[in-house]
Amino acid sequence: MSTRNLLTLFSALLAVAIGVGLTGTLLDRTALMHTGILGTITAATGLVCTTLRRTNQLADAERTAAYQAGYRLGLQHVTLGLLDPPPSGGTVVPLRPEIPRPHERQAQ
Repeated sequence: MSTRNLLTLFSALLAVAIGVGLTGTLLDRTALMHTGILGTITAATGLVCTTLRRTNQLADAERTAAYQAGYRLGLQHVTLGLLDPPPSGGTVVPLRPEIPRPHERQAQ
């Protein structure tokens, strides 16, 4: 069952359960009130689980899209020659400049 159908089902169940619980409260019918409470708890739990499932599906789709976009960008850089080493005689600009260290420690 799709997430949209589950959200619709649990939302309708929640509305009906709240209505049954309120009716039981107003008419002073304990069994009807308890049925409404049980239905409300069930529907709320279903809504939370369905929403979490939908969120995880979106996160997976976004992660896949980001990976594919990065892969395509890498391929484009290779195609343009941006990832090749510079020709001899060219200057290389390091991404991280060397930080001078006061002294090097050696193993004893």
